[in-house]
Amino acid sequence: MQTIHHSQPRLTPIYGISIAVISIVFTIIFYLTSQFDNLWTGYFVHLIMFLGVLFSVIHFNKVKGGGASIPSLVKMGLHTATWAIIIVSAFTIIFHLAVEPLGSGGVPSDGNTISDTSPYKKQGFWIFLVSNVLFVNGILGLLASVLGAISVKRNQKTEKRT
Repeated sequence: MQTIHHSQPRLTPIYGISIAVISIVFTIIFYLTSQFDNLWTGYFVHLIMFLGVLFSVIHFNKVKGGGASIPSLVKMGLHTATWAIIIVSAFTIIFHLAVEPLGSGGVPSDGNTISDTSPYKKQGFWIFLVSNVLFVNGILGLLASVLGAISVKRNQKTEKRT
């Protein structure tokens, strides 16, 4: 039986696209079930990113026979997270443009609520995109990469220089 060894360049898009597709599917499900505004749904999608990158690092180490270095494992995790973040960001922008109603309504006279067509709500989307989709997913991808690399390489031997 022939053993297939995948390299980092082939595994990163596979895992990155898989993580992004799973996140997008859950986002659409949450939107269609009117759960999109609940706070836990965002945490759940972030959990998918974290666990996906963590599993990709662990799998990459297995593919390398346990001989991958910590920097290569972290690099693989960061590349996977980058793939997923780019795809999820593109989807989020397209989804926002497709779902957001058009209009130029502003703050109502009572000042209590912002209408769906308010320009303030549209500006809030870009803050959401940068802070939640890019920054939080980037930090979680980095954290998962480092934790995954350290956890699979916990029995490293140090070399003494003489």
